[in-house]
Amino acid sequence: MTPSCPSCQAPFTPGAETCARCGASLLVAPAPGGAEPVCAVHPEWLSVATCPRCGVFACARCIRQGPEGTVCATCLDREPLGQLPWDQRAELGTLKAFWRTCFGMLMRPTETLRGVNPDAPVSSSMGFVMLSAIAGFLSTGLVYTALIGVIMGFIPETETGGSGADPKTVKLWMTVGMAAWTVLMPVFSTGMTLVNAGLDHLILRMGGVERGFSVTLRAHAMSQAPYIVGIIPFVAVYAAPFWAMGLRAFTYRTLHRTSWGTALAGALLVPVLSCCLCGGVYGAIVLAALKSTGQM
Repeated sequence: MTPSCPSCQAPFTPGAETCARCGASLLVAPAPGGAEPVCAVHPEWLSVATCPRCGVFACARCIRQGPEGTVCATCLDREPLGQLPWDQRAELGTLKAFWRTCFGMLMRPTETLRGVNPDAPVSSSMGFVMLSAIAGFLSTGLVYTALIGVIMGFIPETETGGSGADPKTVKLWMTVGMAAWTVLMPVFSTGMTLVNAGLDHLILRMGGVERGFSVTLRAHAMSQAPYIVGIIPFVAVYAAPFWAMGLRAFTYRTLHRTSWGTALAGALLVPVLSCCLCGGVYGAIVLAALKSTGQM
């Protein structure tokens, strides 16, 4: 949050009561009957900013610069925002911090998110997403790769060479293809998380949230915690996406301090529309195939 002068809109240093750019007083009385927001503590002055921690309007006299950024005077006197285990990677180690965060998000999400800093660097959130994707897809991919290799080994070469292709080459490429899926799927999933978080943020902004994209990305990243069950093959691929969507609505509501309706829209609207779009495309392809074969 950057407070700005009511007269010239130039940013000013918290604590100042006069604009360094235009010289105007930063303490401006509201117009009688006006709709402009006023300070929650000093209603005789117009608000120059909204506190990102508690959400109240604050005048120039109430704005302070603290260790967590620009906040209102009341929040400056409160205890500092808490940290997730993931934020303590330097002390705990990356894997232990990841495990503790996932366990907390799955077993006690309300307690885990209570009082934590809603914001975090994009790199921190994306690191959590990447580890979640690796946990979700690696075990399943390795098992699938091994199964394909074993199954293809039992198929007689005469049954795989009917098309004229070298049977050994077919077996090799099927195994290599599955191995490539195992490696690339976490990368693809991480990239799609960044895209989906951006779309979710657009919907949340339409719902009235004011916090930035990094908060949405952090909430989206923490909702990926269910993918840790992917250490058990096949479980995460089919169950974790639904678990994550429900948890995402909770993290959006908590970190953005918004209503359940807005949080649910942010968490569910993009996946639902994506399913409808993909289903429509698939249906159109099937319909076109049936028409081309004369079955319709």
